[in-house]
Amino acid sequence: MHILTKIFIVLVTLLAIFMVPLVVVSATNQEHWKSEAMSFSQSHRLISSQLQAERQNHQAVVAGHEQELQDYSQRLSQLQAGVSECDKLRLDLESQLMTANLSLTEHGATTRTMVKSLQTNSELNKVLVVDLQKLRSRAISAERQKLELDDALRERDSQLQVALAARRKLQEELKVLRDQQASAMGKISEYVARFGSLGDESMSLDKGVAPDRNLESTVLDVSRGDDRVLVEIDAGSRDGVKEGWVLTIGDEGTFIGKLRIIDVDINRSTGILSLENSERGSVRIGHRAYALMGQD
Repeated sequence: MHILTKIFIVLVTLLAIFMVPLVVVSATNQEHWKSEAMSFSQSHRLISSQLQAERQNHQAVVAGHEQELQDYSQRLSQLQAGVSECDKLRLDLESQLMTANLSLTEHGATTRTMVKSLQTNSELNKVLVVDLQKLRSRAISAERQKLELDDALRERDSQLQVALAARRKLQEELKVLRDQQASAMGKISEYVARFGSLGDESMSLDKGVAPDRNLESTVLDVSRGDDRVLVEIDAGSRDGVKEGWVLTIGDEGTFIGKLRIIDVDINRSTGILSLENSERGSVRIGHRAYALMGQD
């Protein structure tokens, strides 16, 4: 028994000696496989995310292809409609071609008949040649006249365009003048409300003629003498201005004076200025002259 015990102890010692490397190897392998497992898990997550991205890209590509398929379907429908239209046009052209061929056949028959007639009658041929030359001359003359008329028409058209442009410009200027007149009338109304009627006799203005219409014009020239001031405006008989008319001269709502017309030309008029006051300002070129219907 003592020997067996010793043998057992030796065996246990040897087993312990051999188990130590195994334990070390096992621990090392465990760490290794643990790191491998973690690396594999990270790789799995990375591959899963890449797979998800690929799926999304694939879905986007599929959606793009479906959109392109819809676009191609629409284009195919349009092309099919165009083909149908082309078929209709082809049928129309074929019908026109058949009609033209029939007309050409009839024209050929007529031409052959005329050729036979011309061959059998040389006198008539000469007459027809002379008539053809005359007609050709007349056609050339008519073409020349047509070209001249076309040139004249283009010239008239250009003149018409210029006239229309001038008319539009005049209409715009008329609108501006009407707006200015409305503004001036409003300011004159304010003046009348504050200082009394413009036609009040207390202003000591020589009696004139009340205008029979509303008119707005511009001062073109001012001539000052020792005893009177002459003012020329850009309105005359063609605008309805008459001698004796009394107009009001103002500057953006400020009353400048009264103008009694003494001379009327076609497009200009001259009058004598009254009621000018240095405190309000002196009349000058560019001021506005207003004729108020029924007021002198």
